[in-house]
Amino acid sequence: MSTATTPAQSAVETNGERVHPSSCPTLVGDHDAEKGSAKKIPSEALDVNVTESTLLTPLRKILILSVLSAAQFFDIFNAVASIVSLPQISEELNFKPGTIQWILSGYTLTFASFMLVAGRIADILHPKLVFTAGFLVIGILSIPVGASVNPIMAVIFRALQGIGAAMNVPSAMALISTYFPDADQRSRAYAIYGASGAVGNVLGVVIGVFYLLAIAMSPLAVASWYILPAHRTPPSTGRKSVDWPGVFSLTAGLTLFVFAVTEGSAGSWKTARVIFTLVLSIVLLTAFLVIERLVKDPAFPTRTWSNKNFTPWFFYAWSIYWFLFVSEMQLVQIFNTLWHESALSSAVRCIPMGLTAIIVSPLVGAYAPRFSRRLLLMGGQIMSAVGVVLFALADTRDKYWSHVVPGMIVGMILL
Repeated sequence: MSTATTPAQSAVETNGERVHPSSCPTLVGDHDAEKGSAKKIPSEALDVNVTESTLLTPLRKILILSVLSAAQFFDIFNAVASIVSLPQISEELNFKPGTIQWILSGYTLTFASFMLVAGRIADILHPKLVFTAGFLVIGILSIPVGASVNPIMAVIFRALQGIGAAMNVPSAMALISTYFPDADQRSRAYAIYGASGAVGNVLGVVIGVFYLLAIAMSPLAVASWYILPAHRTPPSTGRKSVDWPGVFSLTAGLTLFVFAVTEGSAGSWKTARVIFTLVLSIVLLTAFLVIERLVKDPAFPTRTWSNKNFTPWFFYAWSIYWFLFVSEMQLVQIFNTLWHESALSSAVRCIPMGLTAIIVSPLVGAYAPRFSRRLLLMGGQIMSAVGVVLFALADTRDKYWSHVVPGMIVGMILL
């Protein structure tokens, strides 16, 4: 068992307090270290679980990683499960033209918007609590999603599921970092965590059954509470508060912006409803930036932008979802609408995308430390762009094997 120290173990005592460098990662070093700053945390506020990693048996670590990876699997499964089912959902629930994508947008909007507050809550309480709750939320809400009788019901419960997914991701990453402190172990754990999402992508587009989520996730959520090590809620002293005004303005602004773009794309750009919501969304997003400068504990501190690598990371994260979900949704629509494939056949044709990620993720996790991070990130962007170009050139059905499949493989290799 590795005896590598964790950030808490490597902290130094300063006037009765332990000093920690910032946990914000950059490509070239610690940002706070460059500024000569450090975070001071009272000794009693440190999580006692960080030293438990060296006491966990290999079997316990396997179980921990299994439940964390299962959450990632079902998060991605849930995100893509509705893609193939969109035509059927639209027909059965009588969605108006141009509004069916809210089944996807409702989930991803709340997922993105609540990621910040979920991470903050995990810091205030404990990642285990937030992770288990998020796991359970997605599973239980799959029942009303599958039983929806009208578009509003389906969209609302899908959006609420996005909150559960937002609770899973930052807490799972924190738990992996805590219980796999050794660099090699942590790299392999993150690789397995990522590969499980790729498996969820493959099975999600093929199966696409919401009830399956409830059947599988609910007992797994309960099991995760007992599998994850016992925790202690951090003391209230020194806790940060949740930036509710910031979260509200960001969520409302993003929702209205997406609504305006969606309605405008359907040919309604000149209508008062679209113009009003677009302007209001811009006002709310601007208010979010102002609020983050004024509140005591902002969800998204404006100083984050001064981190020399945050801005490229910010847009790089966008590109991943652009390629993965947008390409997959458009390909399914092309297969189904233009090539007249069945829903199942359209899903099967997307499998190479997920299989590539399943194969490559462990390899990248094992060999990535040997290469420049900049080289890997730039390579991933270039290969994704090549994949999109190949998709665009596949204008006929006979180009599936010559263009679409190579595009999936190339685009996913370093994504």
